[in-house]
Amino acid sequence: MTSFRAGARPGVIGSRIAHPWQGVLLATLASALWGLAPVALKMALTGYSPEIISPIRLGLAAVIFRALAGKQGRWIPRDAWSWIGGVGLGVDFILYNYGVRLTTAGVAGLVINVEVVATIGLAVWLLGERLTGRRIAGSLVTLAGVLYVASEGASFGDLLAREHVLGNLLIMLAGIAWSVFAVAQRRVPRRGNLFVLLAPIFSVAALTTVPLLILPSALRGTGGFVPTLMFSALILLCTAAVYFIYARCQEMVDVSVLAIVLSSIPVFAVLFAWLLLGEPLSWRIVIGGAVILAGVLLITTERAPSKAITPGEAPMLAQ
Repeated sequence: MTSFRAGARPGVIGSRIAHPWQGVLLATLASALWGLAPVALKMALTGYSPEIISPIRLGLAAVIFRALAGKQGRWIPRDAWSWIGGVGLGVDFILYNYGVRLTTAGVAGLVINVEVVATIGLAVWLLGERLTGRRIAGSLVTLAGVLYVASEGASFGDLLAREHVLGNLLIMLAGIAWSVFAVAQRRVPRRGNLFVLLAPIFSVAALTTVPLLILPSALRGTGGFVPTLMFSALILLCTAAVYFIYARCQEMVDVSVLAIVLSSIPVFAVLFAWLLLGEPLSWRIVIGGAVILAGVLLITTERAPSKAITPGEAPMLAQ
């Protein structure tokens, strides 16, 4: 039996850390960039196949991180948690891309929020994070706002419609896979800067999606200026930049709290759809956004405990 211990970062991994407002602001920026992703993806898909988008997004992000990592950078991980995180991220990309094609956009924004619950559960189990009453209340308030926004244009029948069941299931599984990535990344031992941390994880994620390139539909596409521009935005802003920001947030805020803040992504997605695609913006979005903000504030105003848990006290995953 092999045990994986958290890296030597006292007060960070597996710890009860404070939740500074700077971390929440960065997490909100990450939410905005991830909110741009589905809109940019929709526009990029008009010129490129989904089979080629994931490997290129992850592969080029890995190249960027490896170049910025310097002499300490590596392509291949040295630890099991980086492999787990990379595979989880790659599986998330695959499942989400195919799931979105098999369900409606409104329902997709609804069911993807299973990752909030999954991330909180994994963070409590594997990182030893606290599940306080305030966090539970903040989660419920935040999710209520997300569901209120995301359910616009979607009905309960859409969730169970035969033609949507597979797509909804794939998206929920994608959310769980992303939660595995998020928690695994937190457990990776730190040996340098954030780029050193991210490069091998994204290398594994890219390798996970490479088999998609053998599909006949992979090379189908017309390209074009707008699809290429949006594809570039996906790579630079919605992959490389946002995952660097998220990794930085993990050093400042508990993963379970990040999951709650990031549940505001659907609101940003609707706003970008309004700005870039001309989709309607309703009062439901405004009200839901206010509810989400209330939930986030409830979490971020929680007082930090005085006692920190050292990495050696964090739970271990046995294999």
